[in-house]
Amino acid sequence: MTKRMIAATVAALLLAPLYARATVIDLTTTGASSGLVTSANGVTYQVDQVGPQPTGTGVIDPFLRIQASGNEQGYNTSLSTPFDDKASGYTRALNLSEIPIVNIGGVNYRQFLLDINEDSGGNHELLSLNQIQIFQSATDRDDGVLSSTASNTNTAVLGFSSPTLTPIFQLNNSPATGSTEIRLNYALNSGSGSGDMFLYVADAAFDPNTSFVILYSQFGDPNGFASSSDGFEEWATLKPEGTPPVSPIPEPGTMALALTGALGFGLAGFRRFRRRPTA
Repeated sequence: MTKRMIAATVAALLLAPLYARATVIDLTTTGASSGLVTSANGVTYQVDQVGPQPTGTGVIDPFLRIQASGNEQGYNTSLSTPFDDKASGYTRALNLSEIPIVNIGGVNYRQFLLDINEDSGGNHELLSLNQIQIFQSATDRDDGVLSSTASNTNTAVLGFSSPTLTPIFQLNNSPATGSTEIRLNYALNSGSGSGDMFLYVADAAFDPNTSFVILYSQFGDPNGFASSSDGFEEWATLKPEGTPPVSPIPEPGTMALALTGALGFGLAGFRRFRRRPTA
């Protein structure tokens, strides 16, 4: 572990009491995992810090980019650029068939990849992920609205709702009661495009006959302990073409949900660096 990684991890531990949450999933160390846990709406999921893996346009397929200073939010659609979405071909409609299925302990999960892009130094490597919501729709939609307002007391979490969308997954209730915060560390991986977190959501929660998947997420302070400070955050899926099948993930018996502490183990190897696209 480098000096910068150690400093970022220590900073996360020192800041934790200032931003108390009922549940903190700490992914600020290499190999950290939540294990299988349950979302606010009763869906089983797991989040893992991403280990060494190939990168490049032939491997990942982005569908949402958002960027703002302090806190940021957005959802994927090809029809507009709502909230803090970046106007690019990388923010687009997503089809259920594009999302890989991974087996964890004999159960199928849909796999999403999150790649964060933060600054370096002064704890700017750290980022809070405060809300994830996933919906399905028969068509691409862009008519969602926020259902609550951010609060400096760190007790409210922004939410997203739409009368035309079918809710599938929700990390937190809004306003949040006993909310969950996912803490991320950009310093663990070099460059952009390799990914920082895998999200696995139980496949049984999805309707196989409904085509479009819409993912909303919100990052930063005041909702969380660390604000957004630099480039865009990007959600993507792994392409099956030219990549080996995703291996089943071991049972999470040895993986614990971290409340305020750090969890992890060392992984060897390096990943190829992919230059960050210009904003």
